Amino acid sequence: MLYQANHRSYRKKANYKPLVFFLILLGLAGIAFFFRQDIKNLFAGDRRLLLEKERKLLQEGIVKGEPKEGEIKEFKSTAKDFVTSNPKEGISYHYAALSGYYEFLLLGFRFDSVTLSKIAYTGFQEFLEQDSSYLPLVEDSYRQALRAQAIDPEFLESTDNRYLIAFGESIRQKLSRSALNKLLISIEPEKLSPELKSGYAWTCLVGSALSGNTEFLKKILSQQDISGSLLLSARESDFLIALSEFRAGQYVSSLNYLRRVKNANEDFLTGSSKILEARIFYYQNLSPKAIALLEEYYPNSGDRKEEVLNLTREILSKNQTLKTKLPIED
Repeated sequence: MLYQANHRSYRKKANYKPLVFFLILLGLAGIAFFFRQDIKNLFAGDRRLLLEKERKLLQEGIVKGEPKEGEIKEFKSTAKDFVTSNPKEGISYHYAALSGYYEFLLLGFRFDSVTLSKIAYTGFQEFLEQDSSYLPLVEDSYRQALRAQAIDPEFLESTDNRYLIAFGESIRQKLSRSALNKLLISIEPEKLSPELKSGYAWTCLVGSALSGNTEFLKKILSQQDISGSLLLSARESDFLIALSEFRAGQYVSSLNYLRRVKNANEDFLTGSSKILEARIFYYQNLSPKAIALLEEYYPNSGDRKEEVLNLTREILSKNQTLKTKLPIED
């Protein structure tokens, strides 16, 4: 067969483009496999920077006592992704612990003087019985902080992480009061992040009032850079010292402070001081004096009548010859 000059053959040529494309993809996959940890670290670094940026945004609201839901939810979501992509890094669990702590604040808990006085008097049990929704968040934050510490020894020295553990212990009430107090004393408040400082002061005051460590309590009260944000009144400070001295068995000192707390207003501090004073008289084998004080307070005790009656019953059960005008049989 003859072909004309410059004639092109129309026979189909082989197309190698798909093969080349496949080989390129295979090569990229191989590179990604061998350098997968470096790539993960690159994105982890970006996510860590994002978490720090988000934390800076929400710190201001928490310091002001106005935590913002959107910022805290965003931080929690990013922290969750960070843990998933970096399960062997202590910092991942530290951020997760922080997110749980922030969400705890979002429920409405405030490190204020009123809550402080009530929990220092009753302990955490009554508080948790009134609203158990706080406990799962505290538990999760506590567990995550412990994981951070277990995975990375650096977090044994992390002030923020140790505070999160101490706060969890104070709410959970599984650690002895003396051990909790020792943990709180070991934390250096000047190294804490700004949004954790008021919580640390609050927890220290509650812990020392419950454990009877008056020396540490007075130290925290005297350091305005630590306790100043709580805006404690002189009466509230005296009440905390009275509670601490009572739990330390220093009844005379406790009575002196209680008498400075009481005033004409039948508020929580005055009522608690009268009930605690009666209990001290009972412990000092002055039961008739304790009963007389409770009988005097009862008409003005409002919603604390049952507390007054319960203490009266306790005293009478140990002193069979004593009588009272109070309706303990009702």
